[in-house]
Amino acid sequence: MNFEQVAGGQSIVLSGETYKAISDVISDLAAKTKAHTIIFSDMNGHPISQRGMSTEFDVSNLAALAAGDFSATSEIAKIIGEQKQFKFIFHEGEKYNAYLSSVGENFLLILIFDSSTALGMIRIYTKRSIQVLSEVLKKTETEEKDSSNFVDVDFNKCLNEELDKAFKF
Repeated sequence: MNFEQVAGGQSIVLSGETYKAISDVISDLAAKTKAHTIIFSDMNGHPISQRGMSTEFDVSNLAALAAGDFSATSEIAKIIGEQKQFKFIFHEGEKYNAYLSSVGENFLLILIFDSSTALGMIRIYTKRSIQVLSEVLKKTETEEKDSSNFVDVDFNKCLNEELDKAFKF
């Protein structure tokens, strides 16, 4: 099973193994933080994996708005002279808080948690989860590049041979 999204004009393909690894990290984070809802999405706001009480929220809209929020604050970072986007955004509410974190350049981790939950705990466990997610995604990217280089060489050779045959009269 592969999961495919388009982010920033490029296709993101996640194998079933990668998707399971991401889901496991999200499940572990949910268990440790007792977050109400956790969403892992691409930077375009397309949800990839989620845990928690997502029936109370429109997950697609929430992820899209969070991605837009992250995009807007990335522009703020540029304006004030930051070299890279901010690593996280925190919104404090009366009932719930939202903690948005980038995972590499293409992904976003969204946590919705009760306002009585300690922000420090959320930050610590989220940071650890982001490290694991980054390793999973980096490994996948490396494997994808290796396999695409292998396939490209063989495919190009076969394609050229077939094209040569097709145009010989």
